Amino acid sequence: MFPETDIEERVDRLEVALEQFITEGRAQMREVNAGLLRLERNSERDRREHNKRWGELANKMGTVVEDIVAPSLRRIVLDNLGFGEVEFFAPRVEKRHPVTGQAREFDVVAAGAKAVLLNETKSTPTLDRVEAFVEFVKSGQFFEYFPEYRGRVLKPVFSSLSIPESLVAYLTRQGVYAVAMGDEVMQVLNLKEVGE
Repeated sequence: MFPETDIEERVDRLEVALEQFITEGRAQMREVNAGLLRLERNSERDRREHNKRWGELANKMGTVVEDIVAPSLRRIVLDNLGFGEVEFFAPRVEKRHPVTGQAREFDVVAAGAKAVLLNETKSTPTLDRVEAFVEFVKSGQFFEYFPEYRGRVLKPVFSSLSIPESLVAYLTRQGVYAVAMGDEVMQVLNLKEVGE
């Protein structure tokens, strides 16, 4: 467990890092957009390089958002979700399905004596991404990847820096917690509606 001051300091540092990232990202986007104008005159090789840079930028943005969300989820698990003592907490857990062998990365998995949390973080939340997460949760496949947690309550969380109200409403109807930036820190947007 981290003392509250450590969490606040970490959140402050993450917010500063996010501001720097956004500033750098905007500059890179301007550069990429300027490159788009030149692409009409450039070769196929240049187009591939441009697409690669866009992909790298998108991946970098997703990783930064995951890095901001993860420490807040530890606090949320302890303060809001009734887990009891946290036995396991890990970001970016990669597991292979025991039958199919298919590898899957889980953004954050946390386990307590009473429940297990599965978190999906997206830098840009869309209905398609939310629906895919809800479908995975409802499929019961999580416990195929993590059979050691069978018998515990699964508490699914979908997180981002900001989630539109329409997606929060959809997540609430599906029994999924929505976590996004509040006034000062990351918070559960639908805690009472989904319930503990």
